[in-house]
Amino acid sequence: MKQFEKIWDWLSNIFLPESNDTIKVVVLCVVTATTFWFFNALNDNYSTRITYPIKFTYPDSALVEVEELPKKVSINVSGGGWNLLRKTFWFTITPVEVPLEDPVETKHILGNSLYSLIADQMTEIQLNFVENDTLKIDIDSIKSIKSKLAVDSTKINLAESYQITSEIKISHDSAGFTGPERFIQTIPSTISIDIEEENISSNYSKDIYLPTFGSSLVNRNPVEVKVEFSVAKFIKQELMLPFEKINARTDSNSYIFEDSLATISFEIKEELAGNYDLDSIKLFIDFSNIQPSDSIALPKAATLPQQLKGREIIFDTVKFNYIKQ
Repeated sequence: MKQFEKIWDWLSNIFLPESNDTIKVVVLCVVTATTFWFFNALNDNYSTRITYPIKFTYPDSALVEVEELPKKVSINVSGGGWNLLRKTFWFTITPVEVPLEDPVETKHILGNSLYSLIADQMTEIQLNFVENDTLKIDIDSIKSIKSKLAVDSTKINLAESYQITSEIKISHDSAGFTGPERFIQTIPSTISIDIEEENISSNYSKDIYLPTFGSSLVNRNPVEVKVEFSVAKFIKQELMLPFEKINARTDSNSYIFEDSLATISFEIKEELAGNYDLDSIKLFIDFSNIQPSDSIALPKAATLPQQLKGREIIFDTVKFNYIKQ
């Protein structure tokens, strides 16, 4: 009796520390009655819905889950309250293993097809039915591919008047990709690396991540590559220079040129503009390449300074009149 009184006082101090004795008695009676009702109710039978763990199994290790497979199903069960409580809250339930004979081709599994697998493992409660209509399965074969890496210089966005002046270097000439077959099949044999920066006006050096082609499951080797190239600013120059006439013919004097100077234009690095010898540029007009009916002749360069070699040079035509002597 004294032990009961101690428990009573302890509960009273916890739940009703400042209440009078009458209220304490009422509240504790309610708590006691509720507790007795709860434990008594667990002795009855019930039907309810619970989630039950499942685990898909397949033998081939060269497969990958494109989307996470379902780990639980909703089932309707019947049983005693105590047993349902244990299955729901208190104990870890061993998942039901669901074998997949053809994982890649299997896209869905009907929920009712799992009935016997779950029912065979259940004890103490009765499985009524599986509530899930279908379970989605998304598994694919693992494939690998190796692709060349390249940079399309025409897609590089340079600042106005700037040009690439060096070879575009990539730290790796190829990359390997491994992942679900559906994504690997979309990877081209040559991958063009995109330079996202715009208005580039200085030498470029940056690590660029390779694409995953639609899935984080695609593994890349390497993950990133370094791209480097040099740029410089170019300006346009126009020069008017004398030209020499070569391969004269018997009627050469009949060709009367309107100008003694020819116009050429080109682009050159800003830092080199004017830093060359004009006398080293020799132009000529070849009589063997023109006819009296042409009325124009196109000059050519015999010699050029080193700064202009390899550059595109535009030659303006020179007009002439043919007057037969």
